[in-house]
Amino acid sequence: MHFRRFILGAAMAAPLLGMMATATRAQAMTADSAKAFIDQSGQQLVTIVNGGGSPTDRATQLRALVNQIVAVDQVGDYVLGRYINIATPAQHDKFQQLFHQLLSYNITYQIKAYQGVSFVVNSATPQDNGMLVDTTITTPGKAPADVGWDVQEVGGKPQIVDVIVAGTSMRITTRNDYASVITDNGGNVSALLTAMQNQIDKAASADQ
Repeated sequence: MHFRRFILGAAMAAPLLGMMATATRAQAMTADSAKAFIDQSGQQLVTIVNGGGSPTDRATQLRALVNQIVAVDQVGDYVLGRYINIATPAQHDKFQQLFHQLLSYNITYQIKAYQGVSFVVNSATPQDNGMLVDTTITTPGKAPADVGWDVQEVGGKPQIVDVIVAGTSMRITTRNDYASVITDNGGNVSALLTAMQNQIDKAASADQ
């Protein structure tokens, strides 16, 4: 099964992903505050990716930062979609665990590919219950990419809930991918969990 590169992969070739069903109700946010959040977050990401230290150290720093600026649990529930209603509590917990792990591996994978990346915030416009912040990401040897970040107030603080690349919502794309795996296997959430674990095992073996 093919899982699309998620969240940081969008920014840096696309991580992430209406308001998630389980997210905290969004509060008012100004364009300036949304832009400031994305600018600060983006510069931190760029500093880590372009910084010194081993790939492992940088991956650890990136994972910690992403957990701060992205509503990972809520995005996970969004991409699980309607199947969250049929998943057992144990399956839901396992899904969130695997979702976090896959995100971590995607982040680690992106580090080498995006050395020298730069990040510019352009504008912010209201969208749903938050702001869509438009940015331009430049990577050596590649054409500049326009990436939009859906920022909403989650748990009382701004967090990224979706990444828009070339007009495509990454959380919707990921939700469709996941739904396809489940429906192709008779509606069994366990099939998705197995596929996710296989992806993690494959990524882990590639790192060895």
